[in-house]
Amino acid sequence: MPSKDIELKTSDNITLRGWFVTPASFDGKLPCLVMAHGWTALKEMDLNTFADYFTSSLPISCLVYDNRGFGDSDPALGQPRHEIIPQLQQSDYSDAITYASSLPEVDPERIGLWGSSYSGGHVLYVGAVDRRVKAVLSQVHASSPFDQNEENLHYSAFAELYSLLTNGWENFNRLIRPDFAGGMNTSFAEALVW
Repeated sequence: MPSKDIELKTSDNITLRGWFVTPASFDGKLPCLVMAHGWTALKEMDLNTFADYFTSSLPISCLVYDNRGFGDSDPALGQPRHEIIPQLQQSDYSDAITYASSLPEVDPERIGLWGSSYSGGHVLYVGAVDRRVKAVLSQVHASSPFDQNEENLHYSAFAELYSLLTNGWENFNRLIRPDFAGGMNTSFAEALVW
């Protein structure tokens, strides 16, 4: 899929770098899915695979970036690289939404977030507090590693996971607000087959 390198400034003037990916052809403005890793992974660690899949399967664009201090993105002045500050990573998602909304290819009324693992927790938080977000895709989210340690893992969690895997998809449509785009529930249901 076509992509271009992007740079965006955060509210505290840090430069984040990434890619903007679009379908090979499209008419009008596209919804945009903002994507980042949440722990120490880089955008090259399969975010391109997800972005390419989404943009080849749906009429959607993806803004993919490295977190501050990781990969191609800058750390705060005088701060070390590879420092994880969850609140700043969450704030950076909102700054990426602002940047995506300014792109001529993007419909600012149709912005979604995607996250996996630690960033899966980030997108749940940002989606709850930033009203510009119209859809949240949280894959195997980790919202608090301190609460998800071995001594807090109970056998009932496996029963809940089994229940979700066997019949939970019938509630999947509740995760997508209807004002995002008509037909998106069907599109995501078809994408789940992948």
